[in-house]
Amino acid sequence: MPVLPSFLHRHRRKVATAIGVAAASYYIFRLVKSKFFEIGSQLSANLTSRENLRRRFEQNQQDATFTVAALLSSVTDPIISELPVEVITDELQAKRGPVSRSSNTPSQSGDDVNTETTSIASSTITIIDVDAETQQPKRTKKQLWNDLKIMAVTRAMSLIYAIALLIFFTRLQLNMLGRQNYVKSVKAMSEGGDREVALDQGTVEDQLIQNEVNRRYLTFSWWLLTRGWVKIVSNVREATETVFESVTPRTELGFDDLRSLIMRVRELVDFKNENYLEILLPTTKEGEEFVLLNNPCSEREFQATPTRELVMAPMLQALLDESKDLIESPNAKEVISGLVTEGFKLLLNSVQMKYFFIVYEGAQDEDQSQQNIIELEEQRKVRLASILAGITQQSHEMVAVNDRANAYLSAMNCLPELRNFSAIVYSNFAVDWRTMAV
Repeated sequence: MPVLPSFLHRHRRKVATAIGVAAASYYIFRLVKSKFFEIGSQLSANLTSRENLRRRFEQNQQDATFTVAALLSSVTDPIISELPVEVITDELQAKRGPVSRSSNTPSQSGDDVNTETTSIASSTITIIDVDAETQQPKRTKKQLWNDLKIMAVTRAMSLIYAIALLIFFTRLQLNMLGRQNYVKSVKAMSEGGDREVALDQGTVEDQLIQNEVNRRYLTFSWWLLTRGWVKIVSNVREATETVFESVTPRTELGFDDLRSLIMRVRELVDFKNENYLEILLPTTKEGEEFVLLNNPCSEREFQATPTRELVMAPMLQALLDESKDLIESPNAKEVISGLVTEGFKLLLNSVQMKYFFIVYEGAQDEDQSQQNIIELEEQRKVRLASILAGITQQSHEMVAVNDRANAYLSAMNCLPELRNFSAIVYSNFAVDWRTMAV
């Protein structure tokens, strides 16, 4: 009997066990290897998905920043026109008569506030050209100064609120639509097909309808640009008149006094604006229809039919309802408050640097160069008439279209609370998944 068969026969159980163990080990190895590559593939897909989400989110925020810059003049120009500080300044200067070039030296009379008129005029850019025949009956100097006081403060504060709400609402709209597009692309990719087909996001008809719904939704910013700002100015003017009623142009204010007055105005405005919904969106069906009637689509771009309208109506209403819920949420109030705070902080800091800091020459350093030293003069008092010039100048800084040149836009756009709110809106995928599942 051959040796090998005899050996295998004698140890057949051991051999069978060894073969079984080897086979099981090989199977387990293949299984572990397969799972390892599967997990690796999933991790890679998750990383790609997260990177795609992050990239889309960042692009959305950039788009919102550019959109705000494009819409800025649409909301600020009407406020500038409604509160023509420059016109009153011209009237005050006209009452003084011609001002010679040598009149730059301050007046020796402590009671004369005419020098502040020149200061305000030199710190502003004439935006409104008013025909003399259409001007109101002439007012006294006292009336003009009172109007100037109220208008200058009201304009600066109204611009801060208007810009803050424009930034907030633009972020809200674009992040909702950006999230919707992202969810659609993910859903299309999960259903199969290559990337280009997935990104096509449905049929041509579906895309036409979705684009029109998005366009109609975006036109609701028209409400803030044409109606909302009126309510802002009304509320701010009323609060300003209440707080500054007893403050005359000759009143000398310390920085703490000025800040207290400005903050008191803000408290009154915020109390009235406990809910910003009426400023940002119409609250009735009639109001919504009014917005759409004033922003019709060209028939070349989209031809509305009864069938299409039946499809679009619930889609648009869902966007508006979600927007209203978000605007009334505690998170939204916190974001808007933070944006307004940034605006007031910049305004007060600018006025403080201009009027309440002193600059004097310090000691020479080792290179024999003179170093200027800037210190806050806490006891310094400045007449309101002078401060109004700085406030008016800041109003023009607020409306600068270039984001890089507009410190107010830059500061508000970089607010952490705004980014966090945008992330919350963008990541609320459940809303769009439910909508597409219907």
